[in-house]
Amino acid sequence: MAISADVLATALQELMPAYSELFTSWHPLLDKVVQKGNFERNVLKGPYREFVVQTAGPGQVTQILTGSEVIAGGRNQAALRGITFAPRLIYAFDVPGKDLAEANGEQDLARILKNYPESALSDFHERIALQIGTGTGNGVGGFLTLNGDATYNPNGTARAGALEFATTAAQAAGGNTVFGLAKPTTPGWVNQYEVISSFAVEGRAKMRKAFFAANRQGAKMQGDIDLMIGDENSYLNYIEDLDEQIQVTAVKNDTAPSNVRQGMKFLSADFFLDDAIDVSSAAFTNLDARRGVIYMMKSNLWHAYTLGHDASKETKGDFAVRGPFRIPEQDMFRYEIVLNMGLHTNQLRGNAVVTGGATP
Repeated sequence: MAISADVLATALQELMPAYSELFTSWHPLLDKVVQKGNFERNVLKGPYREFVVQTAGPGQVTQILTGSEVIAGGRNQAALRGITFAPRLIYAFDVPGKDLAEANGEQDLARILKNYPESALSDFHERIALQIGTGTGNGVGGFLTLNGDATYNPNGTARAGALEFATTAAQAAGGNTVFGLAKPTTPGWVNQYEVISSFAVEGRAKMRKAFFAANRQGAKMQGDIDLMIGDENSYLNYIEDLDEQIQVTAVKNDTAPSNVRQGMKFLSADFFLDDAIDVSSAAFTNLDARRGVIYMMKSNLWHAYTLGHDASKETKGDFAVRGPFRIPEQDMFRYEIVLNMGLHTNQLRGNAVVTGGATP
C-alpha cells in the first residue's frame, strides 16, 4: 500500500519532540541551559525579549556608631536592560509524490524518514552548531554566535557575537555592543579573556586564570563555570597535556545515544570538543583566535526561549514540523521545520574565552 503525504506528516509530528530534545542534548550549551531550567517556551508577547543587567548593588550601607545615625535607604538605579531577538528560521525540503506512491509499508516509511526528514533535521542542527561556534552557519545567520569577531542578524540589524577576544580593559574602553548594551557605557558588561602562547608551556595555567576570573564575577549564587567548548586542536592539546590524568564525561539522556558527545573534565567544568568552532574560517579575524578558541560559560547565566503558540499555524518554534503542502505544477510535497529560538546571557562577566590553545 502506498504511503500518503499525510501519513508521513503524522510520523514526523510524533518524532519531532524527540528530535527537538536530541538537538538540545546534542549541543552542550543548550543542554546545560535545559538542565538549569532556563529554557522557556512560548512565553513572549512581542518580537523581542528585554532582560535586566544589574551593574551594581541595589542599596547602600550605613555604619551605626551611636544609634542616632540616619540609615541611608532608597534605591540604587544600577540596572540596565538588554534586548535579544529570536530569529525565525525555516528549513524546507520536498518529497516527490513518486517516492510516496512507490513506498510500501512501515519499512519504506522508515526509509523515507531516513532519507528526507532525518537528513534535513541533521543538516539543520549542523548549521545551527556552526553558527553558534563560528558564525558561518549557512542560511541561519540570524541565530546567536559566540564568536565576537563575527556578527549575526536576527531582526534586520547586525549584532556583535557574544564573547569578544580582548582584555577586559580594552573591552571597557572600546568594546562591542552586545545584546543592545555598549560595553564602554555599561559597567561590568565584559567577558574574561586570556591568551595562550604555547599550550605545553602555559596552556592549563591560562585556562585556570580565565576560569577563576569568570567565577569571581557576577552573583555569588550563580555557581562556577560548568561548560567549556573548544576547537579540535585546543581540545587535543589539553588531552595531551593531561597525559594519564583523564576524566571522561558524557552527555546522556533517554532519547539521545549515549555517545552523542563525549568530553573531559577541567576543574568543575565539562570540556567538549566542538568541530563547529572552525578557527581556519575568515570569520575569526583576531590572530590569537585563529590559533585556537575555547569558550567558557556559566550556564546559570544563559537563557533560551522560543516564540509561537499554535502548533498548526506558526508552530511553537522548537524544530516544529509543518506540512505537507502540495507544490503547484509539480508532483512534490513540501515539509518545513520551523525554529524560532533566541539565546542570551544576562551576565557577560561570568563568562570567558581563551585563545591560542591550538598552539603546541
